[in-house]
Amino acid sequence: MSKFKGLLGLLLMLCTQIVMAQTKTITGTVTDNNGMPLPSVSILIQGTTTGVTTDFDGNYSIDNVNSNDKLVFSYVGMQEKVVEVNEQTTINVVLENDANGLEEVVLVAYGSSTQRDLTGAVGSVSSEDIEKFPATSVSQALQGKAAGVQITQNSGGPGAGLSVNIRGVGSFGNNDPLYVVDGFPTQDISFLNPNDIKSMSILKDASAAAIYGVRANAGVVIIETKKGLRDRVTVSIDSWAGFQLEPEQIDMLDVNQFTEFALEIAENQDKQVLDEWRNPGDLRNINWQDYAFDTGFRQGHNISIRGGGEKARAALSVGMVDEEGVILTSSYKRYNIGLNADYDILDNLTARADMKYAYSESYQNLSQGYYGFTKLFTNVPYLDDRTGTNQPYDGNGNYGAFPDTGLLSTTNNVLASALQNDNDNGTNNLLGNLALEYTFLDGFKATGKFGFQSQNYAGWSFLPRYNRGNSNADNNPSATYTINQSTFNEYLAEGLLEYKKTFEDHRVEVLLGVSAQKNKFKNVYVESRGFLSDDIRDLAAAEEVTNRSGTWGTATFASTFGRVNYTFKDRYTLTATLRRDGVGNKFSENNLYGTFPSLAAGWNIDEEAFMENSTFDLLKLRGSWGETGNSQGIEPFQFFTSYTGGPTNDNNGYVFGGQPVSGLAPASLGNPNLGWESQVQTNVGIDAELFNRQLYFTVDYFHKSAEDFLLRETTPPQTGFTSRTVNAGNVENRGLELLVGYRKNQGDFQFDLSANFTKIENEITALTRNQDFLIFETNFVPNFVDNWLGFTRSYVGGNVGTFYGYRANGIFQTQAEIDELNAEAPDGTYQESTGANPIAPGDRRFVDLNNDGEITAADREVIGSPFPDFYGGVNFNGSYKNFELGIALYGSYGNDILNFTRVEQETAGGYGINSAYTNVSQEYYENRWTPENPSNTYARAVVEDVNQNNRVSDHFVEDGSFLRLRNIQLAYNLSPDVIENIGLTNAKIYVSGQNLLTLTGYSGMDPEIGSVTDIDGNGGVQSRGVDFGAYPSPQTFTVGVNLQF
Repeated sequence: MSKFKGLLGLLLMLCTQIVMAQTKTITGTVTDNNGMPLPSVSILIQGTTTGVTTDFDGNYSIDNVNSNDKLVFSYVGMQEKVVEVNEQTTINVVLENDANGLEEVVLVAYGSSTQRDLTGAVGSVSSEDIEKFPATSVSQALQGKAAGVQITQNSGGPGAGLSVNIRGVGSFGNNDPLYVVDGFPTQDISFLNPNDIKSMSILKDASAAAIYGVRANAGVVIIETKKGLRDRVTVSIDSWAGFQLEPEQIDMLDVNQFTEFALEIAENQDKQVLDEWRNPGDLRNINWQDYAFDTGFRQGHNISIRGGGEKARAALSVGMVDEEGVILTSSYKRYNIGLNADYDILDNLTARADMKYAYSESYQNLSQGYYGFTKLFTNVPYLDDRTGTNQPYDGNGNYGAFPDTGLLSTTNNVLASALQNDNDNGTNNLLGNLALEYTFLDGFKATGKFGFQSQNYAGWSFLPRYNRGNSNADNNPSATYTINQSTFNEYLAEGLLEYKKTFEDHRVEVLLGVSAQKNKFKNVYVESRGFLSDDIRDLAAAEEVTNRSGTWGTATFASTFGRVNYTFKDRYTLTATLRRDGVGNKFSENNLYGTFPSLAAGWNIDEEAFMENSTFDLLKLRGSWGETGNSQGIEPFQFFTSYTGGPTNDNNGYVFGGQPVSGLAPASLGNPNLGWESQVQTNVGIDAELFNRQLYFTVDYFHKSAEDFLLRETTPPQTGFTSRTVNAGNVENRGLELLVGYRKNQGDFQFDLSANFTKIENEITALTRNQDFLIFETNFVPNFVDNWLGFTRSYVGGNVGTFYGYRANGIFQTQAEIDELNAEAPDGTYQESTGANPIAPGDRRFVDLNNDGEITAADREVIGSPFPDFYGGVNFNGSYKNFELGIALYGSYGNDILNFTRVEQETAGGYGINSAYTNVSQEYYENRWTPENPSNTYARAVVEDVNQNNRVSDHFVEDGSFLRLRNIQLAYNLSPDVIENIGLTNAKIYVSGQNLLTLTGYSGMDPEIGSVTDIDGNGGVQSRGVDFGAYPSPQTFTVGVNLQF
C-alpha cells in the first residue's frame, strides 16, 4: 500500500509539472506604426476576462497563458489586433491607427462605407468628440463640429431646444433634419443620452440623403448607439457636476433714479405722478434681475456595461441629468435607460434588438417674452407693502404688489406668478428596434426590421386666487386648473435585400428595400376655474370648465427604394438611388406618390499611376445630383373642401316646410392638385489627406433649388374664402463648405486642430401668383401694440424671414426741422401724431422711402436678415503624456438680430396708454435726447409716445455676429500602476467650462438667437433672430470623472 501511495504522489507531481509547463508568461511591447510606445493598451486572453494593460513605455506582462490561446490587443483610435500565442513567449505588437483613417467606417443610409468609397457629402462625429463636452442633449454636443450644419440655441434655459439647420432653409414649413437612430427615423432626439452615442453622420447632399426620400428634404443625421463587445466585459462610469453663473445683467434705473426720471418727464408732458415719487427714500429699491437670477447647479451620472461572448453581446446604460436653471423656477431632469443586444442564432442568422427609454420633466414658469422675462426690464423698481412684503417674494409665502394705479398699469409681479404656479409634468419616450439579418448564397443578406416610438406627455398646472392690483390686471379672481395630455405612437416595418460582391477589380453593392410607417396621435386639453380651496386638484370640483379641446389622428407612409454602388479598381465609384414615397393624408389619389432619384460619382485620384510618389494619401473628387421632397408644410386633407353645418341664421342651412333645417356649407377651399414640395441639389466636393495624413481638408460647393412649396395663397373675395393651400414658390441656396485640419500623432505631444467654415446665400426667386411676399403673423406682443405686428416678411429677391420695418434717420433736433418737412408734405404733416400732442424735437425721424413727402406704412422695407454671411467652428484636441486639452469655438458673422428687449429698455411709458410709466435702462437714461444732450441716436423720454418712436425700425436691428468659447476641457489620465490595484483599466478626471467667453457687439444678453415662439406658442422658420426675451446661455463650470473597469 505504501508503494502505491508513493507512486500516486509521484504521478500527481508529474501532472502538476506538465500543467504548469503548458502555461507561461508572455511579455512584449506595443507600439504604433511610427514606433512610439502606447500606454494603457488593453490585452485580454480571448474568451476570458483575464487581462492586463501596458505601462507608459508600452510594455506588458501577462501570466497563465496557454499555447493555444489568443491575445486581443485593443486601444482607442487603433485597429484591434488578435495574435495567436503558439510557442511564443515574447510578442511585440504594432497597432495601426484607425481614427480618421482612410478605411474608417462612416455611417451612411442603410449601411456603412469608408472614406475612400464615399460619393456623397457626409460629415462624421465620433463618440470621442461628443464626450469632450458634458452636454445635456445630442444636438448640443454637435454644435460647431461639422461644416454646413448650423446649430443655434433657442434659449439658454435648462433642457431647451435648439435649431438645427443643414445647408440653409429649403422650406417655409419644417426645416428640421431627419434623425435615424439605430435605423429608426424620427425628428426628435432630445431624449437621447449623449453618452450612448457611438458615432453620428450628417448626410448633407441629395446623393447621400435621397434614399430617405421626402423626409430627407432638410438633411439626415444618422446616429449609431454603442453596442456590446465580443469576448470581454467593460464597465464605464461617467459622472460630472457643476454650476452655472448668474447672467450678466442689463443695468436698469434704481428707485432713486426712476422717481427723479418720472417726475422730469411728467413735468415735460404735463402728466400725473404719484406722491411717493417725491420721497424715494421711503421706497425699497427692487432690482428685478437680482430676484430672477441665481446660480444654477447641474449634474449628470452615467453607468454603462458592455460585453458578451462569441454568440451573444449586449450593452446596458443607465443615466440621469439634473439641471437647475439660472432663471427662477427653471429646471430640467431626465432619466435614461438604454439596451442593445445582438445574438448569433446561427453562423448566418443574427437577431438584433435595442431600446431607448427616457423620462423627463421641464419647468419654466417664468415665460419668455412679453408677458414674462421682459417684465424684468419694464417693471418699475419698487413695490408697496400692502400684501405683507415690499419684495417680489419674501420666502414666507408673501408676494409684493405694485401700487394699484393706472400710472403703473403695465407692470406685473411676474416672479410671484411664476412661484405661485403649482405645476407638474412628465414626458415618456420609448424607442425600440427589432431586426433579423440572414446571409445566404454568396454575398446576399436579407434583413427584416420592426421599430416603434412612443411619446407620452402629461402635465397639469394650478394657479391660485390672488389680487395684487386691478389697474394692472395683476390678479387671478378664481383659481385656475388646467390639464394637458398628448400621445404620439409611430410604427415602422422594413424589409431589405443586399448584395455585395467583388469580381477582381470590380465591386458591386445593391440594396433593395420596402418601408411602411404609421403614426397615431391624440391630445386632450381642459381648463377649469373656481375652487373652494387652493388645495383642490380635481376637475369635478371646478365651478366651470372654461376651455376644452381634443384631437385624434393617424397618418401612413409607404415607400420602396433601391441603391446601386459600383467601384472599379478602388478608383472610380458610381452611386445611383431611387425612392418612391406615398403619404396617406396630404394629397389626392392622383398625387399620392412622389419619386426621388439621385446620382453620384467619385474619383480617387491618388490611386492613379501618375500619383504614385505624391504627398497625397487621399485625393478624391466627388460630384452628385439628386432630388428630395417634402409634405410637412400643411395640415392633413387640404386637398378636400370641408363642410360645416348649422341653422339658417348662419347661412349653413335652409328652410324646408316653413322650418329652419340644418344644412351644409363649405368651410374651407380645397385644392385637389396639391403635390409634393421638391428640392433638387447639386454638389461638387474634394477630399484630401497628405503628408502621412497629417494635413487634411474637405471642400464642397452646393446648389439647392426648392420649389412648389405648400403655402397659403390669398384668394379673390368672390370665392367666399380668404386663402387656400397651393404649390408655389422657389428658394435657392448656394453655399461653400470648408473643413481643414492638421493632426500630429507622434511623440509625447499629440493633437488635432481643425476649423470648419460655411457660407450660404439664400434667395427667394418666386412665390405665389398674386403675392411677392409672405408675412409671418406674429403675436409676440398684444394686438393693441399695432406697430409691432407682421414685422417679418419673406420677399422675392430676399431671404426667408427677413425683418420688415422703417428706416430711422436720426432725431429731430429743432422745431424748424419739423416745420420744414411738414411744409413740403401733401397734407401738411410729415410724420403723423397718434395723440393730441404734436411731433416734437427729440422724436425719431424716419426715411420717406417712396418720396411722397410723408411717413406712412408704405415707407417700410426689409431692414435686416437673420441669415449670417458665414458661420463655423474651431476644434482643438491635444494630449501631452497623461494630460488632455480640448477647446471648441463656435461663431457666426453677418447675421442681424431684431432686439425687442431694447425697445422695452428705451420705452418710458406703456403702449397706447397715455399715462403709464415703465423703467428704462441706464444706457438710454444717460444718453437720451434732451435739449442739453442733442443725441442723434436715442429719442426723447415720453410717457405718451405720439410719434411711435419705438415702432419697428432699423434702430433696433443690431449686428448679431459673435465668437463663443463653447467648451474648454482639461483632463488628466491616471497612470495604470496607480489604478490597476483597484481593478480599473482607465481613469480620467477633468474640469471643463462652457460659454466662458463670448466676443460680440450685440447689446442684448445673448447674441445666440435661434427660432423663437410668440405668446401663443407659434414659431417657425420666419421667426428666427428676434430677441423677445429669451433665456441667456449661462457660463458653466464642470468637474467630472470617467472610470472604466
